[in-house]
Amino acid sequence: MRFLLIYPTTDTYPFYGGEKEFLYAPPLGLLYLSSVLAQLGCKAKIIDIRGEENAMEKIERSIHSSDAIGITVPTFALHNSKKLIEKIREMDSSIPIIIGGPHPTLYPQKCLADLAADMAAEGEGERSIEDITKVLEGKLKAESARGIYFRGDGRIKCGRKTEIIKDIDSIPFPSHNLVSEYDYGYSYGFKLFKGKNTAILTSRGCPRKCRFCSRNTLSMKTYRVRSAENVVKEIEMLSHDGYKNVIVVDDNFTTNMKRVEKIMDAVVERGIDLTFMVNGARVDSANEAVYKKMWRAGVRMISFGIESGSQKILDFYRKEITLKQIRKAVELSSRIGFFTVGTFILGAPVETPEDIKATIEFACSLPLDMAEFFILHYMPGSELWEEARAAGKIGDDEYIVESDASRGLALLSREELLEWKKKAYNKFYFRPSYILHEIFRFISRFDIRILTAGFSMLRVLLYRVEKEERVWEELGS
Repeated sequence: MRFLLIYPTTDTYPFYGGEKEFLYAPPLGLLYLSSVLAQLGCKAKIIDIRGEENAMEKIERSIHSSDAIGITVPTFALHNSKKLIEKIREMDSSIPIIIGGPHPTLYPQKCLADLAADMAAEGEGERSIEDITKVLEGKLKAESARGIYFRGDGRIKCGRKTEIIKDIDSIPFPSHNLVSEYDYGYSYGFKLFKGKNTAILTSRGCPRKCRFCSRNTLSMKTYRVRSAENVVKEIEMLSHDGYKNVIVVDDNFTTNMKRVEKIMDAVVERGIDLTFMVNGARVDSANEAVYKKMWRAGVRMISFGIESGSQKILDFYRKEITLKQIRKAVELSSRIGFFTVGTFILGAPVETPEDIKATIEFACSLPLDMAEFFILHYMPGSELWEEARAAGKIGDDEYIVESDASRGLALLSREELLEWKKKAYNKFYFRPSYILHEIFRFISRFDIRILTAGFSMLRVLLYRVEKEERVWEELGS
């Protein structure tokens, strides 16, 4: 069988493409499915709409040589996914369409009904795609397929219970070559590290239980890790295939620092020459000896989920970290030389203007090269979402809801939070101390990217803040 696998654009962009400035990492879920399909003797083609100017022409050409279409549906791309499916139905009304990913995992039955697809895969797709292929070939009844919902007798039915893959070393490496035409590594219109970029996932899920996060639900509430040797084998493969930079996209890469140390030691011992960007790092796992090994192995960027400069808010989110631990981790990473990023959330339901001020001041006091400030979005599957829905503050037909005092979801209005967000960006990036810090980093390392990264990010962010507000208003109306 021949599968066309598609990753959609975020709802704040056109459904047919144009999101290149945020083309950060490849859609690993589809790359994993492609590898499984290859083992089954099937062929797969991937179209990442985010990296296309007008993907519909390419999709229309590809449909004619495909037997089925698979689409990843993140909640933040739900509206674009619906438009995409409608357009595909106009091109070919008979081709089977299977949806999977975050939103079908959270709402499999409703998502299948709303998006007019033929099947929805719940949870991890590597086992489901094996059965889906058999169903499409007529070798298995849909009722016996693992983790799928399907249409039958005028209603939506479900197959067997979804299967959690306990040994994730058993999953074949992703088919990175299928997206080699796309230039990944961009964030806010800026590419920090030159060369060929891809991503790697060394674990699934997260052992923590932050109240704003839906990852535990999406990972079927199980945390699993790949062995250090299995991870290094994939890293070696990527190096041989000509990649220069690898983004580690784990929810929490530094949970087990002994495993991190094994991976870094092996990279150094085998002479693998790659640059690594670590997305998910916990501040409470900061360790100078391991950080130095990470640097020797090629890690050049670390991103911390800091969230707040108020201990009250950190405790409310159940982050299980302290301001002292945050400062230690950021100062250590900066001293070693990492490009250091911190992310912050504004608008917790108990957060006051004083708490937000504390967050901005705290962010400005840290030696961060980049800071990102987000308004809290209540996400399906998170504890905050379930509490708000139980209290009648969020409806059953809603999916992503921003903090807003008018709905009892925050102490500040949406408009006030947006103003605080703008203030945070302006105060952080226009400080003389920040500018001098980045100039010093540029002089000491002769890397102009460090100097321009923050300002490039600010330029795109201030534009995107206004753009996102308009689009979310339109989607909500």
